[in-house]
Amino acid sequence: MSESSSLKVAVVAQDTLQLHRLRNAIEDFGCEVLSLSPQSLEQKGLDPKVSIWLVDLHEDHDQLDAFFELDKPVLFGFESAPSKSTPEYPKWEKRLYAKLKGLIGNDFIAARNTQASLQAIEQLAQQSVEIPLPESVIADTENVAKYIFIIGSSLGGPEAVKEFLDALPKGLPVGFIYGQHIDAQFVSVLANVLGRHSHFRLRVAEQNMNIKNGEVLIVQADKEVTFKQGAIHVLERPWPGPYGPSVDQLIVNTLKHFPYAGIILFSGMGNDGAEAVSQLQSEHTQVWAQSSETCASAAMPDASRETGSVNFSGSPHALAQHLVEHIKQLENQHLMENSHAATDK
Repeated sequence: MSESSSLKVAVVAQDTLQLHRLRNAIEDFGCEVLSLSPQSLEQKGLDPKVSIWLVDLHEDHDQLDAFFELDKPVLFGFESAPSKSTPEYPKWEKRLYAKLKGLIGNDFIAARNTQASLQAIEQLAQQSVEIPLPESVIADTENVAKYIFIIGSSLGGPEAVKEFLDALPKGLPVGFIYGQHIDAQFVSVLANVLGRHSHFRLRVAEQNMNIKNGEVLIVQADKEVTFKQGAIHVLERPWPGPYGPSVDQLIVNTLKHFPYAGIILFSGMGNDGAEAVSQLQSEHTQVWAQSSETCASAAMPDASRETGSVNFSGSPHALAQHLVEHIKQLENQHLMENSHAATDK
């Protein structure tokens, strides 16, 4: 078991609701959680196996002194947790993750996707049955992407995204911009692994690249990516917030330049992406998410479902099928519009 997967966090709080919500949030980060009321803490004592303590007690509580003597990281107090159904929750949970990340000293969500775990995916047999390209859709693998979708994922995401991409037919006129929580040094490994068996070309997003049909550009984990005149623009600064990369910021930056882009959220820990989809300006934006039962970790797509913005959920293969049908409908719609325009002339 890796260090990140064995991270044990103890939560001590006087308020029962706060205790419950803190526990749920930390479980979404993939940590083992021990939740304690002051009474249960007094009975059980300080567990030496705990990696980090989150303590929300009144300043004059007589149990506070014991935590000042611990040689483990302790986070004293935290703002009240809002309900998951409120717009404030995604921001609150990101602030909590930032605090824990700062105390521990690393991005423990990104650390779960290691080179070994990625290479293990490469050894898997191809899982998806390829979907045929609809007859009404003209194949295109060379031109600037006609349709663009943003992909976001975290733990379990690479395997799900591979299954999704492997199912897509050659020539489908769509391009992807992909944000995956991962250590920066493994982004190129991710591109190589996911490119096996897929008709789509996977590349690390670099300065001045355009998103083309049949292509997936994976954004860098340590540098924010936006767009300039439709091409990739890599900024010399880290992504805002605690996640690398930030799926929320990737969605905001992409939709600013490509307002009709769609969004697909796959398996992952935390709630990255939920804040951005909850603030979408257009109710017609396509927001899809991997179904909970098919995820290695459902926290990330579930968080976006909680906002009410997700309009389709399914397995990776079902998401691929839905995308092919969606593009078929758009192409048929364009053919009808062009036909009517020609008739009017």
